[in-house]
Amino acid sequence: MNEICVLHIYMLYLSMSNIHLFRFLYPFVSGLVFFFVAWILSEKRSDIKYSNIIRCIILQIVLAICLLKIPSVVDAFSSINSALQSVGTATTKAVAVCFGGLANPPQNSGLGFILATQGLPMIIVISAISYLLTYLKILPFIINIFSFFFHKALRIGGTLGIAVSANLFTGLSETPLVVKPYLSKFSRSELFSLMVCGTAGTAGSVLVIYSIIVGSLLPNVIGHIITAAIINIPLALALSMIIIPPKSGAHLTEANDMELSHTQSALDAISSGIVDGAKVVIMIIIMIIGFIALIDIVDQILGCIPKNILNLIPFNNGETISLQRVLGILISPLMFLLGIPWEEAQLAGGLIGTKIITNELVAFTKFAEMGSQLSEHSRLIVLYALCGFANLGSIGIIIGIYSVVIPERRSEVIVLGSKAVLAGTFSNCMCASLIGALT
Repeated sequence: MNEICVLHIYMLYLSMSNIHLFRFLYPFVSGLVFFFVAWILSEKRSDIKYSNIIRCIILQIVLAICLLKIPSVVDAFSSINSALQSVGTATTKAVAVCFGGLANPPQNSGLGFILATQGLPMIIVISAISYLLTYLKILPFIINIFSFFFHKALRIGGTLGIAVSANLFTGLSETPLVVKPYLSKFSRSELFSLMVCGTAGTAGSVLVIYSIIVGSLLPNVIGHIITAAIINIPLALALSMIIIPPKSGAHLTEANDMELSHTQSALDAISSGIVDGAKVVIMIIIMIIGFIALIDIVDQILGCIPKNILNLIPFNNGETISLQRVLGILISPLMFLLGIPWEEAQLAGGLIGTKIITNELVAFTKFAEMGSQLSEHSRLIVLYALCGFANLGSIGIIIGIYSVVIPERRSEVIVLGSKAVLAGTFSNCMCASLIGALT
């Protein structure tokens, strides 16, 4: 009954809004396609609880409308953006002590945006603040609120609720550590749901970097990235419960008074956050340098293809080929299905393909370079599709982290890892299509 009431409210909203109704064909059709593929991949279709799937979909739509359309929520995101700008200003001053003018070079310097000195140091500061808020029990309080909400709204176990809520602030590699004492008790379905939420979501530390990298492309970028992180949760759970449905009557793992902080004092929390943030920065720099260099090498090899062969490639018009162009050609039909005009679908497809084969940070840097060639509406769809850890490298991260935390289930983790990345990709794309219809 509650679902029917929410659906009526949603339809009333559509009838009263100035949104073009035909845009909702895109999320409807793309949703059918993605859910059908998930259904085909399901381990046991007879165990799928369709009422839970519908509940997840309705919650995602309601959350998207609330986060995008309610003025007070929009204002709250603007306040968060202003607060992060203040943190950014403080970080710039600190970086200037070490690197001088490289912390904020003048626009006429010709240096452009320097990620290593203008973007990545924010991760260190945000990590320190996050650890401090965790020690002070502020962040755990927020996580418990989200956990209670998802537990009641989606009827998932309390431990899984805490894990997917913590995932809003931690990320794919850190979240399993939050629920480490309970992870061995997770059912196969709960374990897979946690993996999918990890690949579909993003971490609080790096979402700030996303907003810095592409901040000039769209207004209130941080609000959209936070929205993406939240609305991906119910959809990721829906997809996971289709592919690996919970067994009928299965016990839901519960947690009581879970300890999220392991630091001894405020100073210990700050220093631990700084050190761990620095480790993340180093890892990001290494990954970006390695992947971008390898992509360029592949592009140079592809650039040696003779002209007469290039003329044989469909939709290429004989132009010089590149890895991003190949991915764009292959993924452009999917981008069109999400609501991006056909003339922009190839460029958008290249960006999504770059994310899948490398990682989202490399894709965001490419997005910052090429995003101006897309319309604002298409840029918004691409932004939401990029907001997630669903890439091939995440399979290795999943296997590495979970094999350490639950070594006795390593063979199970290996099987579920690639499926989790696929489901995470589906979730990101479906969220992007929904946002495209709502804006």
